[in-house]
Amino acid sequence: MRLAICSDLHGNPYACKAALRAIAQMGSFDAILAAGDLCLGGSDPAGCVEQLAMAGALAVYGNTEQYLRFPDQTPPDELHQSMWTTIQPTVYWTLDKLSAEQRQWIYDLPFERRFSPNGQTTNDLLCVHANPKDVEMMIYPEATEQLRLWGEVRQPDDDADLEQRLDGVEAQVVAFGHFHHMFQRQWRGMTLADVACRSLPGRERDQRARFSTFEWINGSWVISQQRVVYEIEKEIRALKASDMPARDFFLGYYD
Repeated sequence: MRLAICSDLHGNPYACKAALRAIAQMGSFDAILAAGDLCLGGSDPAGCVEQLAMAGALAVYGNTEQYLRFPDQTPPDELHQSMWTTIQPTVYWTLDKLSAEQRQWIYDLPFERRFSPNGQTTNDLLCVHANPKDVEMMIYPEATEQLRLWGEVRQPDDDADLEQRLDGVEAQVVAFGHFHHMFQRQWRGMTLADVACRSLPGRERDQRARFSTFEWINGSWVISQQRVVYEIEKEIRALKASDMPARDFFLGYYD
């Protein structure tokens, strides 16, 4: 079994195109997946959805798909609550850019996708957006990477919230995005693999598009992290030329 997974395209058609093209050049995959946050925040929401459909990609919903489905509901987490007055007008802008069929496709997305190479759930690959229980709480990298990012460990292995989100999960690999920082973390026999496609300021200055491949070989998932150059200046120009309400906010992703 061979899978390719990206996440957090956020309406960037140039990153989406580059990732899908690179995946196609790598040969046959049993499935291509997009782990949520597909179309809100970039210059061409509909273009991203169309490209994923043309590639035959499967997807799960993320927090921004929840915003699109329930645009009048304030997010439950404090981080996005604090940004809601900025983000909400762009939610409506994004909905207006999508066709009725594309909106329905987003509304119908599942929370998770599970892939079983041999019928044993402990060997499965579970694909979600943020974590196996919700689309808000971020999973952070391992402790050494947290120290590099922040000078402190904010989410140790015994973190109560992390324990709650991973308790009872049966899988060899959990693949996700949301944190916008590609990493692998070992947690009690599971591999936690962030495949996020785009960066956030202050975390990772490498602005290449990214995705990961997962191949079942000799009883385990072999993960390969991929990065690909894309036409980032075209997306910046397209965003600047757009009438997106939160244009300047999302342009900050490219500083």
